[in-house]
Amino acid sequence: MMRILPLLVPVAMLLPSTANAQKINDVVLKKDGARVRGVEITEFLITGLKGKRGSDDFEMPAHLVKGVEWSELPEEFVAGQGAMSRGDFETAAQFFGAVQSDRALLKADAEFFKIKAAIASVGADTASAGTAASHMQAWIGGNVNHWRTPEALLLQGRAQRLAGSGAAATATLKELDDRAIRDGFGPVWSARAKYELALTLVSDGKMGEARTAFKSASSAANTALNTSKSDTAELQNLKILARVGEGETYVKDKDYKKAESFFRSLANDPSPALKAVAAAGEGEAIFRSAEESKNSNDLRRAQLILARASVLDSASGEASAKANYYLGCCLLALGAEKEGDSFKQRALRYFEIVSSSYPSTRWAGLAKAAAQK
Repeated sequence: MMRILPLLVPVAMLLPSTANAQKINDVVLKKDGARVRGVEITEFLITGLKGKRGSDDFEMPAHLVKGVEWSELPEEFVAGQGAMSRGDFETAAQFFGAVQSDRALLKADAEFFKIKAAIASVGADTASAGTAASHMQAWIGGNVNHWRTPEALLLQGRAQRLAGSGAAATATLKELDDRAIRDGFGPVWSARAKYELALTLVSDGKMGEARTAFKSASSAANTALNTSKSDTAELQNLKILARVGEGETYVKDKDYKKAESFFRSLANDPSPALKAVAAAGEGEAIFRSAEESKNSNDLRRAQLILARASVLDSASGEASAKANYYLGCCLLALGAEKEGDSFKQRALRYFEIVSSSYPSTRWAGLAKAAAQK
């Protein structure tokens, strides 16, 4: 009897192709904390995002969107996010730059985060800052009306400031401030733009104008607080930073008595966070004055106030970073005669705390530089 063998059809031919079977499942993060799953985003614009959810069309206005989680993220994108969260911005830029994807929106996001990480990593390298600013300008031009346009403008302005291009930074940040109203970015972007502009004026040595800009930023944050409940924590923090910035302009002007008085007046505020930054600012003013006058008693006074700032900063944020940085500086200024032979090692420990625990603050770069001297 003839034996008939069954026809063996390759399993792969019985299954749908991977390309057809792989369903896009983006997640939209809303500002109220909700997560909308099962979306295929096809447009990501300043007016909002559009796409499909199942067989239905899907839209969400921009003011409701906090962010997105893309479906099937490449490993390099995930690694970049991890490096960003650790404050390892150089590594993050490399990972985001290596992302490959057929989805144009995902690829644009990877490029955005690559530039954002590069800006965060420039430190005192003005050439790198200039390059990053140019890259962000090109990204904005290549992704017209993208949802991330407001942040891209803010970052471009910051990079221009770090590059020493104050006039260009001012123009970019004023454009952002204007578009916050004209294009409906929202009042929170006006507050952010005004604060970044104040920092630019400080970098340009225009302390009087900077003080006015910091006050304007604080006022804009108050306005935004009335309309943007989802950004409350950030706006409250921006108000505090604006007050700190205002006080630091006196330090920059070397009017240490005025700076000390300004920050001491903030200590009466009921906000624990403001009390902490007030103590850190007062300690900075006393240290700067004592450093110039070589007054060891005032250096001791600065140490006590800076230590109090660190204790008051329950959130372990900007005040703690600043306080630890200046505590290290106090040890170096006092030297072996006042602090013993281990003063340098103890100062280094303070600088290491700042660079490792507060990598996203401006004090991290200063701490790294101080540690290398």
